[in-house]
Parts: sequence; structure tokens; C-alpha cells
Amino acid sequence: MEEQAGFSRGSVMRSAFTTVIEDREPAEDLTTLPNAVPRVMYFTELRDMEGQTATHRWEYNGQVMAEVKFKVRGPRWRVWSSKNLVPGWTGKWKVSVLNAAGEVIAEDELAYVEAPAQTPAPAPAEAPAPAAAAEAAMPETAVEPAPAD
Repeated sequence: MEEQAGFSRGSVMRSAFTTVIEDREPAEDLTTLPNAVPRVMYFTELRDMEGQTATHRWEYNGQVMAEVKFKVRGPRWRVWSSKNLVPGWTGKWKVSVLNAAGEVIAEDELAYVEAPAQTPAPAPAEAPAPAAAAEAAMPETAVEPAPAD
């Protein structure tokens, strides 16, 4: 695309990988994600790109896996894209943010790693005697009635 008069390169003020967006904001800023988590989002706050189309380019180990385009409709615009991940896709993920001229104006990387092995739950203890079972069912704290006036 040719640069036109009035064209602004634009900028990314903030960016983050996250698994949750709350009130148009990322709930976390991840650099590593275990492969037990099947979906990740990439959030960006764009500035000075009104009227342009911005792109999130998702790459896995150097191969383009997806491109998500956004029409920017204001001077400050928050957008996010998501990617469903397969547990076998461990390795380096990169998202590049491109402006309308195809220039990379920001990029971030995420390590998608093997989830730690789950440790087996401890074996259940022997069943308590009937009297002890009744005590075990009692709550640890009890509420006593308030004295009457």
C-alpha cells in the first residue's frame, strides 16, 4: 500500500497475551502458557490509526498461522484476537501488529510449554468409626445464637 498524505504510522501503546478480557482490558500479561490451556488472546491498544486497518499476525515457530484484521474507528482503539491452540503446538508463538502500510509496529512472543505433570491425589484415609464420622461432618466453626435481651 502506498503511503498517503495524512497517513500516520500509528503505534501500540500497550499489548498483552491473556486468557481473559474483562471490561475491554486484559486480565493478565502472559509470557508463558502451559499447553493444558487451549486458547489465548492478544490485546493491543492502538493510537493514531483511525481509519486504517490494523492486523494481528499470529506466527508459530516462524510460520504464519493466522491474520486477523481490525478496522480502527478512533484515535485510541483497543482490540484483541484469539487463537485456539493444539497441545502439540508447543514452542514460540509471536504476534506482530501491522499498520495499513504493512509495517510491523509492534510484536510480542509467548512460550507455549508442556504443562507440568499432575501429581496423583493422595490415597483416601481409612473410613472413620461411626462416631468420628459424625464429628467429621460438623463444621469447623459454629454460630451460637445471640443472647435474647
